[in-house]
Amino acid sequence: MAPGPARAEKPAATPAAPSVPALLAPPSPELPGLPTTSTELAQVPVASPAFSRAADRYGQAHRSHADAQSRRGELDHTVTILRTRAPELDATRVAAEARVQGLRTRLEVVEAAIQALAIESFVAGGADERFNEAMVSETPAINDVDRRDVLSGQSLEVLLAEREAYRVRIDEAASRAAAAVQDMAAIQQALADLDTTRPGIIDQELRTAADVAVQRVAYEEARVLSTVEGVEFPLVALDAYYRAAIALSQQQPGCRVRWWALAGISRVEGRHGTYGGTTLLANGDTSRRIVGIQLNGTNETAVVGDSDGGALDGDPGFDRAVGPMQFIPQTWSRYQADGNEDGTSSPFNLYDATRAAAEYLCASSGGLDGEDGLRRAYLSYNHSLPYVDSVLGFARLYERTVDVPEPGV
Repeated sequence: MAPGPARAEKPAATPAAPSVPALLAPPSPELPGLPTTSTELAQVPVASPAFSRAADRYGQAHRSHADAQSRRGELDHTVTILRTRAPELDATRVAAEARVQGLRTRLEVVEAAIQALAIESFVAGGADERFNEAMVSETPAINDVDRRDVLSGQSLEVLLAEREAYRVRIDEAASRAAAAVQDMAAIQQALADLDTTRPGIIDQELRTAADVAVQRVAYEEARVLSTVEGVEFPLVALDAYYRAAIALSQQQPGCRVRWWALAGISRVEGRHGTYGGTTLLANGDTSRRIVGIQLNGTNETAVVGDSDGGALDGDPGFDRAVGPMQFIPQTWSRYQADGNEDGTSSPFNLYDATRAAAEYLCASSGGLDGEDGLRRAYLSYNHSLPYVDSVLGFARLYERTVDVPEPGV
């Protein structure tokens, strides 16, 4: 290891950032392109203008999709109700038509009884004109005396009243049957209209779902690149430190390295992957390679001859420390790791470099959750007491400032 290109200095105060509400669920590995940030960090607050804009777009896309889902749900609900109502109306029609038929059969019996009474009255020599009037009139204009004279009792009055009652019931049942037929026709038309409308609603739901996926990826990318509140590094850097600490807690439980201990080294060695104006990408790569000074014995450096033909540092004469954690090529060849499990190991990727640094520290000392263990490990990383003090100062600052679950706790 060689001293990093950056020396410790008091970090600039982080400006107050607008509060951005958490949206929906933690990252989902099923969504292509989504950063694989640890779900344990989902509630860590971050802030940046880009994140605020991405959150607004994501929220709007989600609301539009929810509206489209609601419209499709309402359509399906209406279709279900109409399809349930149709057989009910058909049953009403069938019952009403059957009632009409039954009432007509009874009416025929009443009509026959009236005819029989007419014949009986005629044979008995009744008053033909008045009887005929009673036969053809819906409301015969005869008084009680006339009825008794004409009919010889109440038979015709009862039969006429019964005939009128049957006719009213027949009209009512026929109206119900006609109304049911009309309503069924309206339902069929409504279902046809909904079938015409449905493809457009489904298409809108699919389009908004696709937009939600796009905006979700953009939102998560903006989130991992946004600065963690209270410190000067982005969430992707915190994730690199956190994942390395988790991995070592499982691999070497006695080491007890913490994420903040790794963050302290990263701050002094490569400014969390931003030394020299470079930026950290969502996958942990630096936007351009960080390469330290030539280790040729000048500038208070040791003499370290080339060990890799310049493959990593571009210098075939002397080695140079490379990447955000400033590994000397020969040290990297021993401790190289694939911290983000993408199938490659690169000292220029913060996930890989941090995992390698964690293994290097654990090989140098145990009990890295305590002061003595940390000092021994940091001193092995760079044999300089001011360096150790600087790294430890930043590490403790991060420990106090950012609240995340500790590995193995």
